Amino acid sequence: MRTHGPSSDAPDAAETDARSSHGPVAGLSLAADGLRLVTDRTTFEPGVPADLTFRLVDDHGHPVEAFEESHGRRSHLVVVRRDLVAFQHLHPKLDDAGTWHCEGFTLPQAGVFRAFVDVVVDGRATTLGLDLFAPGVFEIDEARASADRHPDDEFEVELDHGSIEAGDVTRLTFSVSRRDGTVPDVRPYLGARGHLVALRAGDLAYLHVHPTETADEGSVEFAATFPTPGEYRLFLQTDLDGTLVTRAIDVEV
Repeated sequence: MRTHGPSSDAPDAAETDARSSHGPVAGLSLAADGLRLVTDRTTFEPGVPADLTFRLVDDHGHPVEAFEESHGRRSHLVVVRRDLVAFQHLHPKLDDAGTWHCEGFTLPQAGVFRAFVDVVVDGRATTLGLDLFAPGVFEIDEARASADRHPDDEFEVELDHGSIEAGDVTRLTFSVSRRDGTVPDVRPYLGARGHLVALRAGDLAYLHVHPTETADEGSVEFAATFPTPGEYRLFLQTDLDGTLVTRAIDVEV
């Protein structure tokens, strides 16, 4: 069984994101960078917890067993329905045989979901994707601007940005506050002030977005490069006053 391990000059997590070979977008294929995503099942009963297991195998079909940490974890599993609702960000556990386990995994609604597996192997960040299915009838609410925002939320999150041009590095600043206008305590989440997933509407191309340092206690900042014009949905996760807050915000590029 082949084992991949980090090289002696492997960069840190922030650098490995920049070194990824998949270009400006990822997650459109279940195979890339010499890795292939293999799962035991792709169909789940809506709303019923089940165990999701998968492996990352090399060009010879051997399970990869050595993974480096990125954003504090050795793997990130992002799942969203293809109409960009029902977002989940999970962290499976790896066993000694090279199989990842996500216990109690649930597709909350009927529909077709996209699953992204984000890992770093041998200093290279790779994101692979495949579709998961939950049989049943469902409706697509095209007018729904946000997947996770409710009027009774304790916190307010607003995105501050100017014109976003395709191909340019854009600074995305999220202002956060309590409902009474006071500034919450922004605590570290996955080694930074926040985590951001950007998905392109239509094909669900996955963009790697990098957190940046900010001196403003009431904001969370990222740098992103949107490769093409169009609509994108941003999924922000940040720890405010000890509560993990998730927001979905749409932008036009």
